[in-house]
Amino acid sequence: VYLTLKKVFKGPNAGVRRMSVIRKLINENQQHEDIAALINKHNEDILCNVTRKLLTEQIFESTLKAKMRFPEIFSESPAQSAHREASDAEAARNDTKAMQDAVQGPQGGPTNTTQSLHHTPSLFPVYLPFRTQHYLLLKVQAILERACFEFGRRIMPDFLKEHGWDCPECAELNLWAYDFLRHQDLFSEEERSVGKPYADLFRSVAHIRHTAVHRISLSAMGIEQFLLDAESLAMLLNNEECLNLLTKLRQSTQSAIEELERNKHVLRSKLEDTLKRVAAQRAEFDRLQNAAVTEMVKEDGEYQAFAGTNLEQAIE
Repeated sequence: VYLTLKKVFKGPNAGVRRMSVIRKLINENQQHEDIAALINKHNEDILCNVTRKLLTEQIFESTLKAKMRFPEIFSESPAQSAHREASDAEAARNDTKAMQDAVQGPQGGPTNTTQSLHHTPSLFPVYLPFRTQHYLLLKVQAILERACFEFGRRIMPDFLKEHGWDCPECAELNLWAYDFLRHQDLFSEEERSVGKPYADLFRSVAHIRHTAVHRISLSAMGIEQFLLDAESLAMLLNNEECLNLLTKLRQSTQSAIEELERNKHVLRSKLEDTLKRVAAQRAEFDRLQNAAVTEMVKEDGEYQAFAGTNLEQAIE
């Protein structure tokens, strides 16, 4: 019931509780083969009662609650897990190549994607809508540029004066990253524990700017890494206000990505159920076809024997 009706009770419809509205929505979608089959299997009254119970428990509103109620829907087989890991690894390589191409120009031919290798499009890796990704990274870039400027004004005022930078908008994030890499002595030993080498951290921070400016689409995994590195830089710059903003952004982004992942598991489970049903129907079709051929051959033999008997009688 959950898998079939999830497409009906989504958005505002997930908040429906009145039985009359539930029945109306189900009836309005009877043209869908899977919903019609569900009604025929259970009958409309039982289906409406089960649906109302799921709605009351907010199963349609939250994939997290759905996962707790139906854990088998969200589980991965070893083959699915291996395929997803391969897709994520390929996405990471594509992310890296896209950023290198943006900075250095295209290197080599087009990149093959996992999707082109399979007849059924892969649901993984996860991607945010590009508009959302772009808006998010612009926000992160602005927060970090402000943190860099405030650090510069506090620690290296002569450097700001020399470059004529009198506001956060004067210098792009990649310039700050390159300057910090050349002046690592600005940071105390205890502030250096950012979990990765400075070169890697500042390169990642510079790529936040490149990704936003050059409109590069990244996997959700790549976006999450950017947000973690942005937090590391804010900690390094000892800017608690910016760190808090970035932490909230990362947590909100992580929640959105996890919701996307759970929805993809639901869609994959629904597809698997549909394919099993189609396979069963195909097997039944093959059985009927074979039975028809067998019956034809049998009857042909009977007619042949009958014709032979008649001819033999005529000969006598």
